[in-house]
Amino acid sequence: MVYRMNYRPETVFRGTPPGGGAMLRERYFPERKVVLISFELEDESDYALEPVKLFSKYGVKMLSCIVQSHPDRGAIHASLFLDLTDSSIDKFDLLRELKSLRHVKNIELLDLPFTHGEARLVVFTLEEMHDLFKVLRELGGGGLAIMYHMGFRAGEAIAARLSGYFENGKKALEYLLLYYESLGHGRFKLKSYIDGVYCRIVVRELVECIDVNSDKPNSQIFRGMLAGFLSKLWGREVKVVEMKCIAKGDPCCEFEAKV
Repeated sequence: MVYRMNYRPETVFRGTPPGGGAMLRERYFPERKVVLISFELEDESDYALEPVKLFSKYGVKMLSCIVQSHPDRGAIHASLFLDLTDSSIDKFDLLRELKSLRHVKNIELLDLPFTHGEARLVVFTLEEMHDLFKVLRELGGGGLAIMYHMGFRAGEAIAARLSGYFENGKKALEYLLLYYESLGHGRFKLKSYIDGVYCRIVVRELVECIDVNSDKPNSQIFRGMLAGFLSKLWGREVKVVEMKCIAKGDPCCEFEAKV
């Protein structure tokens, strides 16, 4: 189940700028104090009440929100863009108060100069995503290479943004997986991590492999994204291999990354 809401969407884009997509790279309201919060909550019916009450109490505006929940998971994942400009609380106290709420299991806050392309969350259904993937797969090896390099470039860009924000590479990777899970890309678990050398990640319900039948590992986009992210983060060329894949009948997708 996916929920999406935007606060005053008419204020996000005021017309189309010359060059069309150029605005995607411009600062997202540079005069505003916008932060991104990603967190994991216990799957209880009232999980949203306390955070919303907290935002109302301090005048925190919710610009965009995506929430992922499923009846058999026992956890809820969410990513929210919040505007603290006119609020009566700073980001440190807000994070502290959110951590103290009874249903919050894990939470991270990013205070970065977001661009329009990063701060506007867009939702596709799983079927729509699979239609896009199918077109590229039908191109054969060239299409698969495009998917891999799309992921690789995206991973490099994300790592460049996050590398100086977290205290170490493991924390940055854990945040990335938490964020991607909140967006519905899959259920991620970092099983092993040796900084700059090796990591192993298990993914359940990886979006590009669900309902795909294949005699070989199927992931290109996530595998590429992970390779790009870790190569940038570790400063060395990283090779990522999908050891298991739900597309070929395995219970999960499993990735190993090595230098």
